[in-house]
Amino acid sequence: MKFDVGILGTQPVSTIVKQVQLAESLGYDTAWIADTHLVCRELWVTLTACALATSRIRLGPDITVAHTRHISVTASAIASLDEIAEGRVVIGVGTGGSAAQTMGLTLEQTAKVATLERMVTSVRNLLRNEPIRFESGAEGRLVWLEHPRSIPIYAAGSGPRMLTAAGRVGDGTIMYVGVRPDILRAGLDCVAAGARAAGKHVADLDVAIWAPMSVGRDRELARDHVRGRVASALRHPLPVPFSVEDRAAVERVRKEYDAFQHATAGAEHRRLVPDHLVDLMALAGTPEEVRERVRQVMTVPEIDRIIVLPQAPGEGFIAREHHFTLFAEEVMARVA
Repeated sequence: MKFDVGILGTQPVSTIVKQVQLAESLGYDTAWIADTHLVCRELWVTLTACALATSRIRLGPDITVAHTRHISVTASAIASLDEIAEGRVVIGVGTGGSAAQTMGLTLEQTAKVATLERMVTSVRNLLRNEPIRFESGAEGRLVWLEHPRSIPIYAAGSGPRMLTAAGRVGDGTIMYVGVRPDILRAGLDCVAAGARAAGKHVADLDVAIWAPMSVGRDRELARDHVRGRVASALRHPLPVPFSVEDRAAVERVRKEYDAFQHATAGAEHRRLVPDHLVDLMALAGTPEEVRERVRQVMTVPEIDRIIVLPQAPGEGFIAREHHFTLFAEEVMARVA
């Protein structure tokens, strides 16, 4: 099992760079930077600064989306980043949520399988120095690209149709479905079906889960800290239906979710998340509790990496650096 970190860029770029340097020193494999442009610092500026300040850790967006950046812009940006940190660059792509909502779009408008498939195939073709056809009907390619770039593309999904598409088109997949083993297996069934349709096996893919994480000596503070991130996850479908008793809570979260508080630990919508949904979706609590939850995830052998995503710091909440350090020392080091 590999462990990665996910970072919401709400702090100054210089602070984020130091956090990625810390993650590198603690042994995390990859740092994924979120792409919510009206809430976070600019993705490619942040990734470039991190690339120049590190030497080992892999770097990439998690996730970048088609409705805020043209596919050709994304391909040119990731290929340029690979010139700076060759062999350390990955790209997570998806249909997104928070970026769309801050622009007045709904998830129903943007969460389309065809969007994910076109983004993955178009970015891959451009990185291979092959042309793509634009909406206008014209063809275009990255003429500056001197040779093809081999950059792994991770396709992200939550619901059955998107997970199946991710397994079909991705080099890797990022499942945002929670941390309970039975739901992880249901998600993997969808990914595996997509992989088979493309003549692959799920073992051919690098399978990651995106896991909201909060770890601390104060159990209640740690769990409260992660609720906003759980609320974000609940906006999306799961590979299995929510239980009857959970549907009302989930619908209320979706109705009252404030995308402009997407990266804020103190988001008001966190108060709508009941305790058992924290357990369903997150790694949260004391180091001992989080360690046991990680061991449960590890009972699903097809999962290759966990991307731990602590909520961004806020007044009265635990600093991101503390999460990274305590998780590395009290969880990663003891489950390896």
